[in-house]
Amino acid sequence: MTVDTHKNPMGLSKTMENLMVLTLCLVFGFVMFDRFALTNLETYIMAPAAEGGIGITVEQIGLITSSFAIAWAVAGYIGGVIADLARAKKKILLICVLLFSILSLSTGFAGGFVALMCIRFLMGVVEGPVLPLNQTIMINESTPSRRGLNAGLMQTSAVGLISSLLGPIICVALAESVGWRATFYITIIPGLIICVMIWFIIKEPVIKGHNLVDEILDRPLEGAEAADVVEAAAAIDEKPTFKESLQMFKNRNVLISVFAGIFILYWYICTLSFTPAFLVGFKGLSPVDMGLIMSCYGVGAIIWGIVLPRLSDVFGRKPLVIIGCFLSIFANLGLLLSSSMGIMAVCCIIGWAGAGVFPLFESAIPAESVDPKYSTSAIGLVQLVGELIGAGLGATLCGFIGGAMGLNISQWSCLIAIVVAALIAFGYYETAPNVLAKRAAKKAA
Repeated sequence: MTVDTHKNPMGLSKTMENLMVLTLCLVFGFVMFDRFALTNLETYIMAPAAEGGIGITVEQIGLITSSFAIAWAVAGYIGGVIADLARAKKKILLICVLLFSILSLSTGFAGGFVALMCIRFLMGVVEGPVLPLNQTIMINESTPSRRGLNAGLMQTSAVGLISSLLGPIICVALAESVGWRATFYITIIPGLIICVMIWFIIKEPVIKGHNLVDEILDRPLEGAEAADVVEAAAAIDEKPTFKESLQMFKNRNVLISVFAGIFILYWYICTLSFTPAFLVGFKGLSPVDMGLIMSCYGVGAIIWGIVLPRLSDVFGRKPLVIIGCFLSIFANLGLLLSSSMGIMAVCCIIGWAGAGVFPLFESAIPAESVDPKYSTSAIGLVQLVGELIGAGLGATLCGFIGGAMGLNISQWSCLIAIVVAALIAFGYYETAPNVLAKRAAKKAA
């Protein structure tokens, strides 16, 4: 038996693999565009009713952000488990995209704090499963040597382009021209287009033990070695069970991702959620200049979403997670210590390396560390704890810190959080297929 490790495990042509990557990039990019549209428009929404807003406070923005994150976290894990057990990832993804598009439109109808928080909570419920589903489809349908790159393109670069770079500019421009409510009405259009793309392009993944294939050299297998491969492949093809999925709670890499994710999500969500108010209220920037600075995070995400995951395919997941986290201190330090638009812009681009570690700690590492049948559940678990504690409780805490002590203290808390995440990441063991193959070949030699 000879296994071509360079062949796409799902038998997809390069064209179909690229179309799959493009579709999933649009799915998650638009999800995150929608998630942070509220943040990008918060200065309009916080305005008094006489000026077109609904008069909510920065503390209430924190509570809305937290409720969304909590719903996103719980739904992500539950949806991931259901998708693994039912083997219906494409159908669930399609339903989620359709529902969050409708709910995004209804955000524009919110008349007050309670209504807005309820709508955003429901949006978190239907958006939560999207990342675990996207990454499971991506990992199982990607060529092993492109796994990190494809995951990075979807989870970071697409988000950087669509949500972080274009998001602030488009949201502010639309709010200035047609109002913040109409901006949300328009969001249903791209959502419906993406639903059509999912229907025609995405295929239901059939788990065939991609982790096993990565470990097989391009040579005939004989005797006991061939028997071991057949036995392992048969185990992978067995029907998944909830009880067996709980084994992931004993996996060291999954647990490291869970704990590191708390601090990375705090840094990411709180930086994006409170930096607009910090730049306008504390630094004295205009809303337009604020939008330009925030868009620099998008530039950084596009760059680092390609660079870090691609380098991780070559040099390993662990070192790139650590490097990315340490570089992220510039994202907050530049805003705190400088008043120059140019310096702040450069620091935001450099410091958004932390966004490039998301496809690694939240997706590739846990998925490569567990039985492939439960990769969606593992990704969902990391998302659950990180979003629940780091984003959910963290956004509320950061909001109250900003209200009581100043938004500059909120920025310092984000900086400390990403340093802690870097230190936790030293506990990983390596999972990158190419790196493990080189180590095995060197050991055999």
